[in-house]
Amino acid sequence: MAGWDDEPLFGPESDDPVTARPNRPSGEPWPILVVDDDPQVHAMTAVLLRDFDFDGRPFEVVGALSAAEAKAVLAERPDLPVALLDVVMETEDAGLRLVRHIRDELGNRRMRIILRTGQPGQAPERDVIVGYDINDYKAKSELTAQRLFTTLVSALRAWRDIVTIERNRQGLERILSASASLFETRSMRAFVERLVEQLSRVVDAGSDPAILACRRMERGDGREQTALVAGLGRHAPKIGLAVAEALPPALAEAVEDGFRFQRNLYDDGFCVLVFRTREHGVTVLTLERTESYTPDEHRLLELFCNRVAIGFDNVCLYEELVTLNRSLEQRVEERTTELATNQRALILAKDRVERALERELSARNNQRQFLGMVSHEFRTPLAIIDSAAQLLAMRAEEVEPEMLERLSVIRGSVLRLTGLIDAHLTDERLESNALVLERALVDLPCLIRDSTAPFRVAYPGREFRLELDEAPRRAELDAHLIGLVLANLLNNAVKYSPPDRPIRLRAAADGPMAVIEVTDQGRGVPEVEIPRLFDRFFRGSGADGVPGTGIGLHTVQQIVLLHGGAVAVDSAVGRGSTFRVVLPL
Repeated sequence: MAGWDDEPLFGPESDDPVTARPNRPSGEPWPILVVDDDPQVHAMTAVLLRDFDFDGRPFEVVGALSAAEAKAVLAERPDLPVALLDVVMETEDAGLRLVRHIRDELGNRRMRIILRTGQPGQAPERDVIVGYDINDYKAKSELTAQRLFTTLVSALRAWRDIVTIERNRQGLERILSASASLFETRSMRAFVERLVEQLSRVVDAGSDPAILACRRMERGDGREQTALVAGLGRHAPKIGLAVAEALPPALAEAVEDGFRFQRNLYDDGFCVLVFRTREHGVTVLTLERTESYTPDEHRLLELFCNRVAIGFDNVCLYEELVTLNRSLEQRVEERTTELATNQRALILAKDRVERALERELSARNNQRQFLGMVSHEFRTPLAIIDSAAQLLAMRAEEVEPEMLERLSVIRGSVLRLTGLIDAHLTDERLESNALVLERALVDLPCLIRDSTAPFRVAYPGREFRLELDEAPRRAELDAHLIGLVLANLLNNAVKYSPPDRPIRLRAAADGPMAVIEVTDQGRGVPEVEIPRLFDRFFRGSGADGVPGTGIGLHTVQQIVLLHGGAVAVDSAVGRGSTFRVVLPL
């Protein structure tokens, strides 16, 4: 014989009493909306559901005898999960109109609607399922107690899944909204404070929330401590204090464990979230509330942590960029100041150089005028003095031979003055690029003899050895300038060598070149001074006590270079020097 659970729920009344189950569950009941114009349907549904439970929660019947009454109930309790809905009530389609009201006007897509009707012909199942958003269709004649329970459990599970999905969707939307606003923050302090504020929107913060952000901070003695850097709720006034001073021992220990093990912790009444970044380090957040956090909330918080960790890095990089930019701006400012100072110094130096150049040009102009005057005014008297000295020498040989030595001194002085004038005039013309070579075929041995003759007369006691047998007979030269070269080299040899040592002049041909050497056995030139020996106005250490201007060897080099030749020197201190002039034939 079949049990009572297999009998039709709305068949003939039975005389068998229904026995209530002992140990009724004590959880919050599942509210089931029953809409039917038959009070007996309400009574029988309540009696049956009294003996069932699902997930430790009993069932509660919320009744409505008409569609209008059901609308009033839904206005007060829009969160009802399941509705058992009759089709024919005050009108033949009152139940179907109520479905439209729930789905379209209230926008309630979560509620599971089960149609149960005693007159299936009034609302054919296929038409109703297709045309209306309902979840099940049952005829009262086929709905046994067991099938009603199975139908309700299936509907409650579907409603619970839909609610979970909706809650997760809303949580994801809150995460996206919160993280998007966080990514706009550029200050690390503002970021942490904003993070604490936004975290309360990701999950339900409860009736008495408390959210804190903690970080490792350096103390005055150089050691680190964990301190509160931002917060909401009852711990907010404690920002800046150490965790051990501001929080209860259990929560403080959980925060330290978060830094130590770097993993999230969920406990009754609070959770600890760890944010890890490569650039920013670790930040620990605590969330406190009276209700425990559900697994779904755990997943939402984990997702929020992973997404916001990128924001930490972005803020850290932005702060580094700002610091670098400030440093760069400071360096640019310092460099600009330095450049401005240097520019002012350059302007002053330029003014000094221009004034010095102006003075030099003026001095050179005065020098040029002076040399022109000297050349014009001194040459004629010097020539007269030299001619007179020559005549006196001719007579002295017959009358007073002892006067010859004095006359030689006079002629030597005239020679030095004439050479000095020629040297300065030639140097001036070289510096102003006014010197033009006047090449002509010259008898080189004769030119060397003529250049040596005045020195023989001026220094009769000196020995001048001429080695000209191998000298080329003809050379295309400026005789006057090459004579000046020889005069300068001979003058140096005379000044820097003892009077009892000979001075040698040698000339020879070397292919298409003529080589002239002037050798003395005098003081010599130190090796370190040789590279500067031909510089203008340079006088070496061996020139102390010897009169001179330092332009002679410079003039020699410039004249030789104008001829396309070269000049060099071999010298040793205490052994003398050899000046070698190479000229193209």
